Amino acid sequence: MKIHRDQSVGGLPLLPYSSMIVNCVVWVTYGLLKSEPKVWQTNSFGLVLGTYYFAMFHRNCKKGANNLPGTASQHIQAMTVIITFTFLVAATMAKEGAAEIIGKAGVVFCVLLFASPLAALRTVIQTGSAKTIPLPFTVATVINCVLWSVFGLLDRNDFNIYAPNLLGLFFGIVQLMLIGWYGDGTSAPPGLPS
Repeated sequence: MKIHRDQSVGGLPLLPYSSMIVNCVVWVTYGLLKSEPKVWQTNSFGLVLGTYYFAMFHRNCKKGANNLPGTASQHIQAMTVIITFTFLVAATMAKEGAAEIIGKAGVVFCVLLFASPLAALRTVIQTGSAKTIPLPFTVATVINCVLWSVFGLLDRNDFNIYAPNLLGLFFGIVQLMLIGWYGDGTSAPPGLPS
């Protein structure tokens, strides 16, 4: 991972990693409430990876950095609130009602997760470089969204699964296009002077 190798986050945003943690907690909970092992097991693995990525980012982020967007402590606070809300809903409501609320929250957080690298969009345009859009995360997003969209549409016919993943697929393709268009900023995009 580039962050570990360089021991710096550069201009990368933290949002993809904090939203990955929240997203996976929400979907693990949803999968458990719906008794759907394909949902909670795969998102459990994602939660482990998201936690690792977040910790690696946090360890290599400059103290007081506010380009994440926000600060690392604000991300931690927001994650704590959302995860606590998710667990309270699951623990205090009837299973079906809790699944419905958590599923809709999952739609929101899933879209946020997949769109989060676009938080760097202004930087990409201003600098003429897509270095701030993490390519491995974006490729994983596209693959992930294709698979979950197929599962959500064809296997479960579950709006809460297929809708955010179709949107995520769109966002992932936009990010890949930006990476293809701008690259790492060492050369001008086609049609622009160098």
